[in-house]
Amino acid sequence: MNKRISILAFFVLAIGLTGCNKEEPLPVSAAFTTSIQGNTLDVGQGFTVYTSDAEGEFLTYFRGDLESTTYGTGFGASLGIGSDSLVISGYAAAGNYTFTLVATSYGNWGETVAQDVQSIDITVTTP
Repeated sequence: MNKRISILAFFVLAIGLTGCNKEEPLPVSAAFTTSIQGNTLDVGQGFTVYTSDAEGEFLTYFRGDLESTTYGTGFGASLGIGSDSLVISGYAAAGNYTFTLVATSYGNWGETVAQDVQSIDITVTTP
């Protein structure tokens, strides 16, 4: 009986100690570079986003070509962690667009959020 109580006490203590851990969010950086020269592209011209310096639990990019894909008003697309580049097919129409990368990490059981945002303005012209 005493052995059972000791084992039960050990498990209760172990669960209690693991439930109290608080860890800070992982470091975040939304740093990226692109293959775009002079921030100008032709309609339909693809480009590469280099993300080797980006870090965080979640990386999300926003093309900025529609309201639904613009940072702050729409939804982004997830980028796999560990990816060092992303190829973006070109923009379909001439105009000015803002491409944005967001790096996010969570800590303390989701209570703490660390986030970094980097954007680049892209001018798309008709060839």
